[in-house]
Amino acid sequence: MSDSTSTVRRIEDGLPDHLGAVPEAGPAAEVRLRVTTLGFERAAHVLRAAGARFITLLLSDTPEPSLVGAFALRGALVALRAPLAGVEPVTYGALSQTWPAARWAEQELVERFGVRPVGFATAGPLTSPDADRIERHLQGLDGFTIPYGPVRSGVFEAIQFQIETGGETVPAVQTRPFFKHRGLERRFAGLPSDRAVHVAERVAGTATVAYASAFSQAVERALGVAPTPSAERWRAVYAELERMAAHLDVIAKEAETSALHVGQARFQILKEQVTRLRARLTGSRFARGVIVPGGVRFEGRLGLEDLLRGLDALERELVRDRRLFLATASMTDRLIGSGRLPRELVEEYAAVGPVARGSGVSTDARHERPYGDYRRLGLQVVTHREGDAMARVNVRFGELLESLRILRQSVDHLRRNEHELATPLPPGASGAAFGWAEAPQGELVIWVEVREGLVHRVHIASPSLRNWALFHHAFPRDVLTDFAFIEHSFGLTPAGADR
Repeated sequence: MSDSTSTVRRIEDGLPDHLGAVPEAGPAAEVRLRVTTLGFERAAHVLRAAGARFITLLLSDTPEPSLVGAFALRGALVALRAPLAGVEPVTYGALSQTWPAARWAEQELVERFGVRPVGFATAGPLTSPDADRIERHLQGLDGFTIPYGPVRSGVFEAIQFQIETGGETVPAVQTRPFFKHRGLERRFAGLPSDRAVHVAERVAGTATVAYASAFSQAVERALGVAPTPSAERWRAVYAELERMAAHLDVIAKEAETSALHVGQARFQILKEQVTRLRARLTGSRFARGVIVPGGVRFEGRLGLEDLLRGLDALERELVRDRRLFLATASMTDRLIGSGRLPRELVEEYAAVGPVARGSGVSTDARHERPYGDYRRLGLQVVTHREGDAMARVNVRFGELLESLRILRQSVDHLRRNEHELATPLPPGASGAAFGWAEAPQGELVIWVEVREGLVHRVHIASPSLRNWALFHHAFPRDVLTDFAFIEHSFGLTPAGADR
């Protein structure tokens, strides 16, 4: 029995008898418990008391129509499933009454699927925002509201921030995603998995590899298929290059915001070097079209020695530019102390990625629930405790160097000449499972149901959606000119939220 499974068995033993929690079979590192809708809220809070972190809520069809909650607990993903038995509307005790992390996931169920959590209090529409509707929390003649977005100058996705201020300080911010809902979760339905992965890649361009990997892993786990070692190694290479490109983009944007134009150019050049390495490896600057359920479509098209030389050159420039960035007081003064998030608040909202790690929470799917080649590569989780924008940037700097180490180790693994690239999927098979990956923005979790070889249902728990819910807490002690620094330090994507 694994440590994660034994931990959850102890949790099962601690559930009150009237909840009727029944263990169900599931893939490795995924522990499934069946409860009643009446016991769903209580069971979730028992898991929370044991240290579980909230991930998502969804409605599933497999093995029967059910309400499902996903939680991370000590190396396992725990899925609470409450069969609905044809009851309309779906009713259960609202988790968000006492667990802020569940707020937006619960509101999505209410607005999109007519679910009625008992005790849920609405705070205005989430999934159908009105850009012209102004909601004020502050009263008084000196206060005013700035509706910032959803259309902004520059290359920004559609999201709106309603900033309430008296001219300097920002005591309140409302975050409004969902301006461009694309219905991608429904777009998966009816597609064979090797075509559906192309939809996954397009949920958020900055995390193409992460979405393709998490979706493919979910399909593999649902159908009991193990990708080949060579495929897992190539996936790790593409994932770490993607992480580097995303982190370098965040740092370049911070430099741009402070008018540090040389620094901005240097980090954008480094990002371009990473992007060109991806293009030479895969034929795509985003590494699209290479990852598929069961493995990868082809080996990297760049020789391993050429890849190593590219990484060596990149590291030399990165170390130099990082030193200059951190030695520029006009840059670091804007980041230190800005957008501070206490660790306790980060844990309440179950934040992930650099947002969490910048406040000392060492959550990382590559470490908590290792997948693919990460089971053999090892990982040093980079954390900082200050909780401000500077800490989040320092996390990214540390992860850039850690990605370089992982890439070199992956190349060493690829030298073992195991060229089998994919495991065939069983034709006409059915199943359902969660898959996950550590995207540049944080832990990404995808639920996939497969019926007779075709994708039936998909649910995406994106790191951006989970972290946007925390964004407004970063402002009460900051001034208006800090806004861009704080936004960039989060490094999120509205596309990842509005899938």
